[in-house]
Amino acid sequence: MADRFWNRQINRLEQAGNNDFLLILTGGAKAYATHELHQLLRRLRIESMRLREIRRTIFRLAICVPLMLFMACAAGLLGWLPVVYGTLAALLFLTLLLIAGNLYMRGRFQCHDRGKRLRCIIQQELERRRKDVGAI
Repeated sequence: MADRFWNRQINRLEQAGNNDFLLILTGGAKAYATHELHQLLRRLRIESMRLREIRRTIFRLAICVPLMLFMACAAGLLGWLPVVYGTLAALLFLTLLLIAGNLYMRGRFQCHDRGKRLRCIIQQELERRRKDVGAI
């Protein structure tokens, strides 16, 4: 039992150690080379665009929930029971899809809620290095 606990802790630490953005947030950007910082800025921008697209898709799917409820109510008033059951089944599937999408976003893009701070830390470090090179 204790081995499983330690293995989980080690896996969690390895996962955190492989996350460059989390390392920058906790320890700063001084340990990275300049070209790595530029790559991280580029990767942050690309992942931010991907996150924006996923959020937009989840928002569009979430808009369908009240529309489907309205459709189920209208079909119920008209007595179209197969449409009601189909709509409610689709609503259940859509809800599960939204939950899975949110969990994916939370796990995959956990540092991007602090994207401005990350970008600021990296840009400040790059500016400091430019000034150090200019002073020599």
